[in-house]
Amino acid sequence: MNNKKITSIDFDEEKNQVKNKKDQDENTKKKSRAQKLMPIFIVTIVALLIILTCVLIAYYQVYTSSKQNANVLEGVYTSSYYSMVDNVNNLAVDVSKYSTLNTKQSKLETLQDIMLDCNYILAGLGVLPIDEQNATSATKFFNQVNGLCEAYSNKLYKGETLTQEDELIFDKIGLVLGKIKENLNKQNESMYDSGFNFVDASVFDDAGMNELSAGLGDLTSDSIDYPAMIFDGPFSSALETTEVRGLSENEVSADEAKDYLKNTVYKNRSDVKVEFEKETNGDISTYDFILTIDKKEFFAQVSKRDGLLITISGYAEAGDAIMKREQAIELAKTFANNIGFESMDSVWLEIHDNVAYINLAPVINEAIMYPDLVKVKIDLTSQEVIGFEALNYALNHIDRSPEFMIDVAEAEKLLGFDYNVLKTSKAVIRLDSGKEVSSYEFIVERIDGTYFYYIDANTNQIVKTMKLVTTKGVQKLI
Repeated sequence: MNNKKITSIDFDEEKNQVKNKKDQDENTKKKSRAQKLMPIFIVTIVALLIILTCVLIAYYQVYTSSKQNANVLEGVYTSSYYSMVDNVNNLAVDVSKYSTLNTKQSKLETLQDIMLDCNYILAGLGVLPIDEQNATSATKFFNQVNGLCEAYSNKLYKGETLTQEDELIFDKIGLVLGKIKENLNKQNESMYDSGFNFVDASVFDDAGMNELSAGLGDLTSDSIDYPAMIFDGPFSSALETTEVRGLSENEVSADEAKDYLKNTVYKNRSDVKVEFEKETNGDISTYDFILTIDKKEFFAQVSKRDGLLITISGYAEAGDAIMKREQAIELAKTFANNIGFESMDSVWLEIHDNVAYINLAPVINEAIMYPDLVKVKIDLTSQEVIGFEALNYALNHIDRSPEFMIDVAEAEKLLGFDYNVLKTSKAVIRLDSGKEVSSYEFIVERIDGTYFYYIDANTNQIVKTMKLVTTKGVQKLI
């Protein structure tokens, strides 16, 4: 038997071999664990990168969308402002020109031009973010100038003459326009020098002012001596004290108003974008919105009380009329009925170029409720509603039970001789005094034209007479 002697060197060598094997085993385990963890680590990194990418994309989309919205709003404000400035200048020229005219026809034409200027200015004021006091004073002034010119036009159409006192009111109007132009010119200079941004300038502070309002200067009645203009017309001062009878005290939120526009007014349109713009406070306080429909922009107002559509304002496409008048009437009635204006029927229709203007009123128990009139504007090319106005409805709508004590045949006797009745209707009308009267409406053809007679159905008296007049293709009742 061969016995080998184990030395200390051999022992150390064996010990080292055991230790090396143990280290190798540990390293193998570490490598194995690392190899197992590597896929998890890679997946985690990839997931984090995906999340980061999604966040960046979402942020970019929000940023891009908000920037696009800001650009759209900037365009709306800019267009409205410069349009208003141009029309204030046009109005000043027309007002100064009026005093030099000496023929009835030239005065009538200039009065029509002034009314058109005022309508454009009012449209601009309705869109621009101007503080409440300035907006109220300026809007009231241009509304009154508009109504004054309409009243003067009616006088001239009837063959009446304007007094010297009537004519002198234009000098006072000219002075007010001079002050407004002065403020606008100062604002324009500031805008040119500083690279003005309307969206930035539209933000109101705690005092209800913003940069645009401050730049326009003080347009309130405390700063400008607005002339008193008393006249019979659609914008008379009596309207300011009219009780808002058509709206309850129930208030809706801006979000509810927005939802009403999107899901009720335009419930069949998936391409409608509704953006809240501002609030307008007054007798009828509203939430104001900018609508984008098929790349076209509209301005809309919904009342805070009851959430009723008060205004839609838009423009027609250029083109030939496709829709027929009967189709336009049906579209107007359907549109009104779908948004809560029930039992509406057409009481007036005019067509200019490719736009139809339709007046609707509720017909209850065969009686036309004229105080609750709403107006619808339809593009006969695109065959869509592009305008709506329900101010009278909001002011006057109540439940009525009109009485007609006098027989219609008895009322007709008041018309005299030499006439042809084209149409007879029951109607509730509102007199200039504000009183509502149950009446018979007689549309009568006489040798010198068409007349509208309104005879009180309880006292058997003629309470209102209007004549149909056409000038420059426009029909008016005076």
